[in-house]
Amino acid sequence: MSSANPRAQRKPEPYIPDIGRAVVKPRLEGKGGKTINLSLNESSFGSSPLAVAAAQERCERLNRYPDVASTELRRAIGAHFGLDPDRIVCGNGSEELLDVIARLYARPGDEILFTEYGFIQFPIVTMRVGATPVKAPAPTLQTDVDALLRCITDKTRIIYLDNPNNPCGTYISAAEVKRLRDGVPSHVVLVIDSAYADFCDSRDYTDGIELVEDLDNVIVTRTFSKAWGLAALRVGWAYASLGMARVMNRMRGIGNVNAIAQATVLAALKDADFVRFVREKTAAERARMTEALTRLGLGVTPSVTNFLMVKFPSDTNHRASAALAHLAEHGIVVRAAEDYGLPDSLRITIGDAQENDRVLAALKSFLV
Repeated sequence: MSSANPRAQRKPEPYIPDIGRAVVKPRLEGKGGKTINLSLNESSFGSSPLAVAAAQERCERLNRYPDVASTELRRAIGAHFGLDPDRIVCGNGSEELLDVIARLYARPGDEILFTEYGFIQFPIVTMRVGATPVKAPAPTLQTDVDALLRCITDKTRIIYLDNPNNPCGTYISAAEVKRLRDGVPSHVVLVIDSAYADFCDSRDYTDGIELVEDLDNVIVTRTFSKAWGLAALRVGWAYASLGMARVMNRMRGIGNVNAIAQATVLAALKDADFVRFVREKTAAERARMTEALTRLGLGVTPSVTNFLMVKFPSDTNHRASAALAHLAEHGIVVRAAEDYGLPDSLRITIGDAQENDRVLAALKSFLV
């Protein structure tokens, strides 16, 4: 009779594979000075002073719960964007809302569809509910509507579309998004993730809000984490039909948007000039960085966001992985793109002028 302990021979197996990002630990003080993090697409231009003051004031009443329905916040968002507040759902970042949608509309055996280089959370929320992730090809690093439509099957339950796209920074026009919506069967939920909408000033772009209309299968998500400079607070929101908003509110967490976050966003919504300032500074630095990186001989995907996808040479000495390590040595953290299927590229957030100068100087020394 075996004396081996059968319990010692087994271990828990996660049902979500390891698809985390590649991380290179930077020096706390790199060769260029204090470490700067340009890996998370945060804004480098701070937050509205009105928002900061509101957060500080609300911190004096930490003993009081938030409004679990985010009532005043939904009304303020509705007033700012011209929307019905009853059709707005607030979340702990838009990622929570993406997760809520998956849990509501997909189960094991179902398929969730997104583009080949879609937001990394799309496959993660798919696997959380045991559904099957399906990727539509995007050979030009831009969403291909025809490819998405061809991938729809009887098992498709949700389509996630990030527009503008993360990590590539590309977008598709309002006409193309409408063509996708019109081609999606009525039983499939189309989710338009417009997290970077505030940065895109192209005349043919839309965040997709007007495409929701009264349909019961279209949801648009937005966030205050990017151009609004409120990443620390994790506040996102969704717009959908009344029926979809009701069921999303039943599934989301109780008190999912904390009181400090609600008060801060309410104040931020009163400071449209600050968001305009961030958009203008980001656009100017994005254009400067695109030109400078191109002059260095690097490939830069045209971007309408606050980040750039930068392609490095395939020769041994100047690969993206080596550039990632070199930047870390100089106290600069950027995002590897290996887990997106782009091992020859790095995603670099647009910083302020000083931060961007450090990136350019470090890359110049790397490419010598």
